[in-house]
Amino acid sequence: MRLSLIKEPAKSGRKPSRDMTQTSYPSTFVYAILFIQIFSSVQAWPLAPEPSRTANFTQCRADILNPTLAYEPYWVDIYGQRTFNQLEAVGADMGTCVAYCGSSPSAFEWSNFSPQFTGWLLPSLALLAQLPYEANGLWHNLMCLFLTVGSPPLAMYSLALTLLNSRYAKQLLDSLPTPKNIDEQLQFDELKTAVFQALRISQQEPFAIAIRSADSRVGLDLAIVRAWWRSVRESLVKSARWFTASLATQAAWAIIAFAFTWVDAFGPSKVGTNITAFGLTISLCWSWVTVIVLGWYFAGVSFSKSSITDAIEQADKMHPDAFPRLVTYKRSLHDQDRSHFALTRRIAGDVEHPGPIYNYARVLVWSHMVYYLVETIRQDTSLFRTVRDQDEEQQQGQQQQEHRHEEQQQQQEQQQQQEQQQQQEQHQQQEQQQQQEQQRRQEEEEEQQQEQRQQEQPGVQQMRWQHEQQGAHELQFLRPPATPERFHSVTSSVSYSTQPLTRSQNADVERGKDTPIVARYLWEDKGVVVQWKRDAHGRMTWAIVCATLLSLMTVGSAFGLDFVTPSIGLGCWSGGMLIYWMVSYIILVVLILAALISDLWSVRETRMLHYKMQESTVRGMSYRLMGTIAVALRLLGKLLAFLNSAWIVIHCFFGFTPFYDTCYCLTNRGTTFWLWLDGAQLRDLGNTERFWGGFASATGVTCLFFIIFMRRWTAKRL
Repeated sequence: MRLSLIKEPAKSGRKPSRDMTQTSYPSTFVYAILFIQIFSSVQAWPLAPEPSRTANFTQCRADILNPTLAYEPYWVDIYGQRTFNQLEAVGADMGTCVAYCGSSPSAFEWSNFSPQFTGWLLPSLALLAQLPYEANGLWHNLMCLFLTVGSPPLAMYSLALTLLNSRYAKQLLDSLPTPKNIDEQLQFDELKTAVFQALRISQQEPFAIAIRSADSRVGLDLAIVRAWWRSVRESLVKSARWFTASLATQAAWAIIAFAFTWVDAFGPSKVGTNITAFGLTISLCWSWVTVIVLGWYFAGVSFSKSSITDAIEQADKMHPDAFPRLVTYKRSLHDQDRSHFALTRRIAGDVEHPGPIYNYARVLVWSHMVYYLVETIRQDTSLFRTVRDQDEEQQQGQQQQEHRHEEQQQQQEQQQQQEQQQQQEQHQQQEQQQQQEQQRRQEEEEEQQQEQRQQEQPGVQQMRWQHEQQGAHELQFLRPPATPERFHSVTSSVSYSTQPLTRSQNADVERGKDTPIVARYLWEDKGVVVQWKRDAHGRMTWAIVCATLLSLMTVGSAFGLDFVTPSIGLGCWSGGMLIYWMVSYIILVVLILAALISDLWSVRETRMLHYKMQESTVRGMSYRLMGTIAVALRLLGKLLAFLNSAWIVIHCFFGFTPFYDTCYCLTNRGTTFWLWLDGAQLRDLGNTERFWGGFASATGVTCLFFIIFMRRWTAKRL
């Protein structure tokens, strides 16, 4: 009956938190938190019935110092040694506490619960409304909340992966060769910017890539591809989450509330007390919320669960022939195969669920597709530039050929002119020689004729004289002139092909008629460790380091502060925090293993489809066992996340209420003593104040470092 009376107000206080988990809309969440804050401002709780029998530890302390029972009290001094001097007694053991006070907790007082809840826990719960849920439906939105609250390392792991993946995509795009042409360089820079913005936000949704097959690739059409990616980028910019004034105000109020409560916790009369220690512990434990919320804004996510899908579909309507591009992921008929299910759940699992918290499961798939997307752009760009260079070389070759042809023609004309001149000169010389020869022959003939005339008879001479007198002339047939030697101009004949160079045998493939490759997993040879895998594993390692560090300096500091608060040791307060801390790491490890095994299963499925193997060849016992293990680990991780998130809220309410004010918790399960020290003695005992200041400073500095580092890192490198 006593426990039921104590739990009733706590249950009433948890009701708004349960209403919060029934909706995925941040506005409703904020209204619920405001309702709690207004309702908790009441300084009385008239509906709570008075407990019939509760422990009054003030009266118990007086009874133990002045024993009224037959049970002999076990007193201890400040050094933890038993004493029989009443003036030196500063505590008692668990047996004495139970004998004089009983095993029941103290009475519930709303005036103690209300300021602790509104000052320590409520600001963090209000900031949870600013988390980027954007999952597919109510249940997945609730699961996003459970995964974040149940495992802060998992939330930081997904956030760090998102930032590192964005940097990886930018490095890949920056490695693409820059065109020499200034106009093409500007267009290509615009393309890289659009691709980066799309890939940066697309991490929160599953997608596939569409590329041309190797035998139908004709090069990158820069204009069409740039227009497609620019359309996607413009659509995503409209749905991006910006650092709004409402978020800044809410974060500022949370920080101010934490600052005021921290100053109040280090007051002269509160350092070392269990109530103040637990309140400061809750503040340190939930300080990671501010880092995660602001980090998601720095990472750049969308406020809509289907922003990527809508942007891709809109761009496809405008530019359906753009390759390569993103494709909305839709389960094919093959994905409905029974072999894709285990324990009635899909083996692929969280990789298919939208939401930034699920980026931990998409790191390998996303890295794989981004790597081959950028490499496809690199190859298509190289092919496009090769063809363009070939065209330019052809044009230059034709121009050089024409220039050489003109020079040859000029040389031939000059040679012909020289030959003609030489021929004319030779002809003139020949004519002169012929004339001289004719004259010489004429002279010789005349001499011969004279000699013949002298020798001829008078009758013949008389006849010749008569013919001459009658006007007859002797016909003389001169020897034909010698045929002049003909000179031929011998020139080298060089032939140049005027046919344009063909791009390839596949250049005649028309756009829209080739079949693109649409896939989430592209085939790779078995056993080949490519660069993108090594880079992904490196980013996963750094993300685990960041998640471990943040959890260590927030939840770990909360556990340490509870542990060193008198009575020093592992008790109800520190033990509950230790359970939450360790289970959060277990959830991180289990879900990462589930994602890796699921990815390995998907790779084997892709191998089977690539080689068109029969089911008996690949889908053996190990194949089915692999899928079952992946699903079982994923279900276990989510169950632990739900239980752990519920536990930390319940643990906070147990601390705000007198549930832990029992002899069992005050003596740390009976391992230490119940101390009655005042504030000054508590500060001096075990340097409590120094420990509190150290843990609080470490948490504050770490959170501030993460916030400043993420802001400057994203502004400089992304």
